[in-house]
Amino acid sequence: MYSFSNKRDRTQLAVGVSKPYTYILGEENNKWYIGWIIFPAWYLIGKKYIILPVIQSVFEAMSYSDAYLITNYLWNLIAIVILFSLYGTGIVRDIKQIRQYDIKSIASGYIKSFAVIVLFTILGGIMQFILSSGNNEQSINEITLRMTMKEHYWAIMILSAFIGPILEELIFRWFIFSSINKSLIIKVIVSSVLFGLMHFIPSIGAISLNELCLQAIQYVLAGIAFCLVYIKRGNVVFGIAAHMSINLMHNLMYLVNKWG
Repeated sequence: MYSFSNKRDRTQLAVGVSKPYTYILGEENNKWYIGWIIFPAWYLIGKKYIILPVIQSVFEAMSYSDAYLITNYLWNLIAIVILFSLYGTGIVRDIKQIRQYDIKSIASGYIKSFAVIVLFTILGGIMQFILSSGNNEQSINEITLRMTMKEHYWAIMILSAFIGPILEELIFRWFIFSSINKSLIIKVIVSSVLFGLMHFIPSIGAISLNELCLQAIQYVLAGIAFCLVYIKRGNVVFGIAAHMSINLMHNLMYLVNKWG
């Protein structure tokens, strides 16, 4: 499916990239295939078929929202532990490269990164408004999240605005861009499509096909936006910060609407 390079520390400079970014293909290169097996499997079965059933069987009196919350925390934290166990050296090495930026450059990079995400979010919203049948159905992921948020707002806030963005950016940008030894466009396509799939797969069969397609487009557009940030800035930290900010903004908007 994908070819994995055996060369060490290859630095590739893409057209339009302000700084070269390094694909860590050194001591981690023999572990890339492990990640391509573990992460999809953990997504498909880890939450629904392993953690949640165990939580519900051990704590039989626990409500679904409580079990869902604990399941999501455990699922995310275990994924992060697996990620750092396999590729911690490369991740830390890449993140430390943020030191090459001064404070002004970091602030400017963050603002521009956030602006890109907001722009693509607005674009996705406009497309949904134009193409929507008028039902405006929410994804199952969004519905479950909002239902749990009614009882555990701050716990969901931490999960969705901080823990989730860290995991998603490290997997869908750092891991995918580092492990695939293909052209930049292939990396963007794979990253964006898989990012979209992760978010709208739970909605398959639960909402109309038209709405499912619209949501798929929105999530893929978001994936493309985060890819552009990663490519342009050359460091996953900017994507994590922008991702946290947009999710935090969504959560605060929910809070305002709830209390308004």
